[in-house]
Amino acid sequence: MAKTEFEGLFIETSKTSVGDKELLVVTMNGKVTNTNAFEISRKINFVFDEGIYEIILDLSSLEYINSVGVATLLTLIKTVDQHNGKIVIGGLNHFLENVIRLMELPKKVAIYHTLEEAKAVFK
Repeated sequence: MAKTEFEGLFIETSKTSVGDKELLVVTMNGKVTNTNAFEISRKINFVFDEGIYEIILDLSSLEYINSVGVATLLTLIKTVDQHNGKIVIGGLNHFLENVIRLMELPKKVAIYHTLEEAKAVFK
């Protein structure tokens, strides 16, 4: 488990298992703003330090995201795809649900309302 702090945002990773698969839950808590977005985009690859590319993004505690933050999420998605992994979103607040749905994520990135629903797709 790793926790990285940026100004106004914490990103925490934790491992969980579903069946025989090891998953990484990436939880974002706070805001991605002009103040911290570029530092986050430079350091976000710490998520992959353990070599796990089966990922659930828990964005339920992410209060705000700007365009650089959206690009950072797309970078995570691309990296997972390059390693033949799977990434889903498990948990969004109402504001982010509207933003994420407008982003036109790749079709293979499914959005679930809870972590439990997201975990179920890895069974």
